[in-house]
Parts: sequence; C-alpha cells; structure tokens
Amino acid sequence: MKRRLLTFVAITTLASLSVFAVSPADAVSTRHFTLDDADDLAAGELDGTMVLDSGQLAVGVGVARVELEGAVLSSAIARADDGTLYLGTGDAGQIFRVRGDQVEVFAETGQLLVSSLALAGDTLYAGTLPEGRVFAIDRGDGSIRELAQLEGAEHVWDLHWDAGQSRLFAATGPEGKVFAIDPQGRSEVYFDAEDGHVLCLAADGDALYAGTDGDAVVYRLRGPERAEVVHDFPGNEVTALAARDGMIAVAANEMPAPRRVTSKNRRSKAASRTPRPGKGRLWRVDADGRAERLHRHDDGHFTALAIDEDGTILVGEGKEGRILRVGPYANAGGPGTAATWVDVDERQVLAIDVGGDRPVFVTGDSAALYRVTEAAPDEALWTSKVLDAEFRARWGRLDWRGRGRVQFQTRSGNTEEPDASWTEWSANLSSPGPIRSPAARFLQIRARLMEGDALIRAVQAYYLPQNQRARVTGVGPKLAKNHDPNEIPDPSTELELDWDVSNPDDDTLRYRLRYRAEAQDVWRPMFREDERLTKSSYEWDTSGLPDGWYVVQVEASDELANPAPLALRTTAVSEPIRIDNHPPRLEGLAARGNTVSGRAIDGLGPIARLEMAVDGGDWLPILPEDQLLDQAEERFAVPVEDLEPGSHIVAIRATDAAGNAVSGEVVLRERRTPARR
Repeated sequence: MKRRLLTFVAITTLASLSVFAVSPADAVSTRHFTLDDADDLAAGELDGTMVLDSGQLAVGVGVARVELEGAVLSSAIARADDGTLYLGTGDAGQIFRVRGDQVEVFAETGQLLVSSLALAGDTLYAGTLPEGRVFAIDRGDGSIRELAQLEGAEHVWDLHWDAGQSRLFAATGPEGKVFAIDPQGRSEVYFDAEDGHVLCLAADGDALYAGTDGDAVVYRLRGPERAEVVHDFPGNEVTALAARDGMIAVAANEMPAPRRVTSKNRRSKAASRTPRPGKGRLWRVDADGRAERLHRHDDGHFTALAIDEDGTILVGEGKEGRILRVGPYANAGGPGTAATWVDVDERQVLAIDVGGDRPVFVTGDSAALYRVTEAAPDEALWTSKVLDAEFRARWGRLDWRGRGRVQFQTRSGNTEEPDASWTEWSANLSSPGPIRSPAARFLQIRARLMEGDALIRAVQAYYLPQNQRARVTGVGPKLAKNHDPNEIPDPSTELELDWDVSNPDDDTLRYRLRYRAEAQDVWRPMFREDERLTKSSYEWDTSGLPDGWYVVQVEASDELANPAPLALRTTAVSEPIRIDNHPPRLEGLAARGNTVSGRAIDGLGPIARLEMAVDGGDWLPILPEDQLLDQAEERFAVPVEDLEPGSHIVAIRATDAAGNAVSGEVVLRERRTPARR
C-alpha cells in the first residue's frame, strides 16, 4: 500500500457549489469544467497537498504510517506522557504497545474486543465486550488483573479516569449505565440513562459528559444519580464527544440501523465488521449551552472527535478514511470552516489523540497507526475527480491560475472509473495549452506542485461534446388525461398538436411543422420559416382545409445551439388525423303517419349520433335503419308514439365524428282515432 500524505483541505460548511460549470447551451457549443473553490479541489485525491480555506491548492505536510499486521483495531487509544501509545484490538482482545516504530503485544484480556482504554499513572485500564469486564494492567511489568465485571453490562464503550476523585468511570450498554469504579474494583451505578447504550464520555475540568444512542442525548453528570440534559440532538446516536475550555464537540449521527449487539456467544470477528454508513452531524455546544451545528455530511457518519489546544476540532469519518478539521470558532463570522485534514487509504478513522506534540490516529480495515509529522512531503500531487462531459468530447485548452512552478497532466477514457481502457497520463504541461489526451467522455487532471510556495487558484478545461440528436415521438392531437376514444369531441377548427422529445444534451430545439393529405405526397409548411417554434406544442388553424385525413410531420433541429456544420435534425410523423370542420346535412326529412324518416349525410363521416326531440323536449337518441352508426350516410325511419291529437313539431339532429351537428324539423299531425259504435 502506498504511503499517503497529510492533507489539509478546507471546505465551507455551507452548501457546496457545482463541481463543474458549463457555458450555456443556447449560447455556444464549447463548454468547460471549472474547479475554482475548495469543494471542487477537495473532491479529488490529495497526496502531499492541501486546499486552503480560500480555495487555493498548496503544498501540504506528511504523515508517518505504522502498519499493525494481522490486527483489527478498535476505537481504543491511550497515550502516556513519554509518548508511548496503547491500542486496543477487536479480534483477540489484545492491547498493543507502540514506542517509536516498535509495535508489540502488551497485554491479553481474553475477551473479544478491547473497546476503551484509560491511563492513570502507572496503570492502564481496559474496557471490553461482550461480558462487560474492566481490567487493570501494570504498565511496568504488564501484569493484568480483572478489576470489575459490571452488573448488567455487556459493552464497556468508553472509560475516563478522574484523578480528582481517584475513580474510573465506565460508559456501558445495553442498559445505558455509567459506573464509577474505585482502584480496588468496587463499582456503583453513577448514572442510569433511559437510552440503550451510553457510548462515550468526555471531561472538562470537573464536568463529566455522557453521550447516548437511541435519542442522541448528551448529559452532564453532576454526581451519583444527578444528571441534566445538555441537548437532545437530531439523529439516533451520539458516537463521540470531546470537551475543552467550556466547549463540547458532539458527533451526532443518523445511523441506518440500530447498533449491533455483540452477544457472549458470538465470539467471532463480527465486532470488526464495517457498519453501513450513516449521516454525520458535527455540533458545538458553548459554555452558555448554545448548540450550533458546524458541519453536516450526508455521505458518511462520524466516528471520532478531538479538540486541539487552539480550539480546532478534528472529526474522524467512517466511510472515506478522512479526518475533517473545523477551525476555531470565529467571534463575528460564525462557526468557521470545515476541512479535510487527512485522507488515507483505509475507510475508517477509529480514534484520534491530540495529547502529545503531534496528533496521532488509528484506522480500521488494514489496521494502521498514523503520526502527523512536520516533514515536507516527498511529492505534492493533486488528482481531480473524474470529470464527465456526458458524451464523447473533443478536448480543448487546459488553463489555470496560480503562482510558482507547477506541472499538469491529463488522461481520458470512456468508463466512469479509470481502468486499463483509459489512456496513460499525458506529457507534462508546464504552461496553459491544448489538452493532449484523445477524445472521450471522461477526463481527469493531475497537478504536481514543484516548489514549496507554489499555489493553484483555479483550473479550467475546455471541451466540445459530440452533438446528440434529439428524438421526436408521439406526434398527434393533444388529448385529455382521461380521454375516451369513443367520446364525441366539441367541434373546433383549432387543433392543438403536441409531441414528446428526447433531448440528450439539452440543446435548445427549433421545430418545423408540415402537413399533407393522407393520399398525397407533397408536404406543406404549417407556418412561415421566419416563425421560430421552440416549445413542443402548436395550435393548428384548420379552418381553411378541406375535410379529410391528414398526416403531420414534426422536424426537430438543434441549430440554435450548434454551428451549422454540427447541427442535427430529426423528424417524426403522426398517425392520420381527422380534419372535419363541416356539419352533416339532412335530406328527405318527412313525416308520414306517425313516422319521421330521412337521411343524414356527412362529407367525411361517419355519422356518430342521431337524436330526436318532440315539441322542444329533450333530445333522445335514435338508431338508423341498420341499427349501426358506422357510415357517412345513415337512413332512419322513426315511429313517434304516444302523442296527443293535433300538430307536433319533431326535430332531428345528426352529429358527425368530429362533433359537427345539423338539425331539421317536420310537422307531424296526429289524428284522433274514430270512436267505435
């Protein structure tokens, strides 16, 4: 595994800006990636480089890595005054001692996992799981004894030695208790929370704080069974606490699943599995009790906290192997800035210690101890995140602003993650100029800072994406959402057309519409060439057209967004559309006896509805002679019954399939039937 270097990457706590910017599609075709703020630069990989809070890339410092082969580290770390480090493990309950680069097994607890450590002079205390045991280890000869087995506890999540009271405090689960233990091993319940686990402890002077899961509450413990709520935080667990000079830093996470309970019978490596990432929130509580959220991270949770002597908060992440650094609280400017302070290959930063001259931290996955050093990095490199042009693109100029001697390289490919199909890194570019990588969809940029005071303020990469053809489908009359094809429409000479468009590169599209009679071959424009239609609908005035069936063609062109040689066009045609603006006619309308007869004739057809009304009454449906309304000419002979003697007006109305209607009327004389003698 390659040696990773310290990075200091400042990013604002506000919502980040876009990773790249493109020029407007309706202005020019050339686009560009612009990386000119802290978020953009920090999204890449930093090896020996740092991003200042002003959004400038600069040479960083380094870290020294000590690998612990075969070990699975826990979050337990303790540092003695002489610099000796003690690390807890999560596979065999061992404790490692690290002096310089020398690593050795210092003690074995016989438990599954050493979850917490605390130092008290020449004694090292170790909390374990899954049996809730606490051990005392002599730092001189390494002798170990069981100090206490805490009643009802299975997990000793954190330990704190209170020198003033000469007592050891233990945060436990699953019953959510804090125990006070004296050097002889006598224990008592100091605090009993309603939550399932007390996960962490932090002390500041005489104040002792406890963080819980379930409701993510932080308590201040004032004495046996005396506690007050500092704050109830959003989320479902307070994973880590740190306190200093009246300030409390709180890692309140929203985890996707309840905390795994390690049973006494599960003596495997279950405790070392990486949990599913949650969402991290960093809070700060002032001495007056004011709680403010300093940073949120929706793509991973926080695992460790420490406060440096200048008030800087260090926050370990549980997904990407990074330590964020939040600057001292600004008196007038709010909570300051968050920063990616360290980025390592391992995914989990388990614990951070700032008690010595330089910070140290431990990581999961491939277990390692890291020491922050003052040495300059061997090489200062920055590699951008993969930049996506969305389609195959021809690269233009690479430009940057900064100072000092720097070199740039690029590589390109057509897979989202660089692999063997990508090109090799290009030759070095020492001044802005053409990108030397072949056309592809994806681009990556690498910069090497050649001098200690070199800076990069902004990077721009220009490109011309391959134009994509729009697709038009579904051309036809606009139909109501719950359109019934059997329903006769209201007649209108204005026909609203619409169509669906697939526009892969979001170019501004211009539409041209043409039509022809179904039986003809000549397309005629629907409107003049100087009329620009850019929406995917059109009101077609059909009043001047003969009745008949017509086909509509829609052409989509991206000429407004691309130079003429690169513009693309596509067409689609509709199914035949009925244009019928003329009503039917009634012929031969007559009344003979009590029967009204006649013919309804339409130029296009079919007749869709026949109705009759007597003496101004309601229109009632009638049927033609063949009982089916399916032709352009329908004959009818309808008896009119139950009439009073005398004259009656009978009206007939015929409606065609386009909703056009015609009506006519006749007079029917009903004679009185002679009385029988």
